[in-house]
Amino acid sequence: MKFSITPGNVKISGRTLYKDGIRFLGYPATYISFRFNGRRATASIISNPENFPAECHAWIAVYIDNGKVPAKRIELKDSRQEVLLYESPDTREVAITIMKYSEPEFAICGIEFIETDSDILLAPPGPKERRIQIIGDSIACGYGVEGLADRLEFRTSEENPSKAYSVLMAQILNADFEIVAWNGKGIITSYVGEEEDAVPDKSWLIPMLYKYTDAGCCRDYFKEPEEKWQLWEHSRFEPDIITIYLGTNDASYTRGIPVREEEFIKNYLDFLGYIHTKHPDAAILCMLGTMDQSLCPAASSAASIFKEKHPETNISYLKLPIQLEEDGTGTFWHPTYKTQQKAAELIAGHIKHMMGWQ
Repeated sequence: MKFSITPGNVKISGRTLYKDGIRFLGYPATYISFRFNGRRATASIISNPENFPAECHAWIAVYIDNGKVPAKRIELKDSRQEVLLYESPDTREVAITIMKYSEPEFAICGIEFIETDSDILLAPPGPKERRIQIIGDSIACGYGVEGLADRLEFRTSEENPSKAYSVLMAQILNADFEIVAWNGKGIITSYVGEEEDAVPDKSWLIPMLYKYTDAGCCRDYFKEPEEKWQLWEHSRFEPDIITIYLGTNDASYTRGIPVREEEFIKNYLDFLGYIHTKHPDAAILCMLGTMDQSLCPAASSAASIFKEKHPETNISYLKLPIQLEEDGTGTFWHPTYKTQQKAAELIAGHIKHMMGWQ
């Protein structure tokens, strides 16, 4: 029997657009989970691979029950395809998770329906006690975490958020999570290459993306003007703590120039203020450092200034250690799984201390 991708049928984790009966998974590690009693389950999934080179197709992972490792990873090569999620000769209770691995800059992933050999679905997995919102860039996406440093070519097949600090940290803390992250983006600029003039690219930044459910899908797939993009209803996910890992890409523009660093601090404070208005009871952890540490003092200053203005807010700053040569690097010098694991453990420990969690 076919089932729609709606609350009641499935658990929905992360920001998802629901249009024309299709559930679009946008940000990395956004997922749906469902349970049934049976032997077989499939999903009908749409994508737009014709608009991207093969290196930038959408990828999903399928998890069975509480598996830490996906049962399969699937490239969405067709505009519509039936994906076999699970098959067994024996009837049993099964929990299935479909997680998007690639990020919203590339091909889309829209789930039309799931189909099982059962007439009903069991109640979907329930919410966890802890909730974390994760705001970041490529490091949170797991960009290039399975790639090679000496191959300067990005492939979505080598992007894996389950090996990024974002998901790893949430797993350590046994928390539900929501990720808003996009590679190359920052607070005042996107990444500016060394060979380019230091002109900031302000067209597509995290503070703007944070306001919408999935701006990338609205703009690139539905071709909608900005005034029609779906605003995110922040009440749909009330986090206990919000982590912000931004500044690596901004540093490509600030380049140690004081006036630019002051601009970074000002805009960081503005972003913190907006976040605080949407989630006034949430703690906030600002952090930076794995790939570049030049803006660590500025990020720390922003957190300190915000604390002075809002003494009731539980806000902290964490400087992460720079990645080590012996731990390797992924595509375009991004952190490896080993580096991401180390960061996740440090972040989780800091959050436990902040929140009084065991």
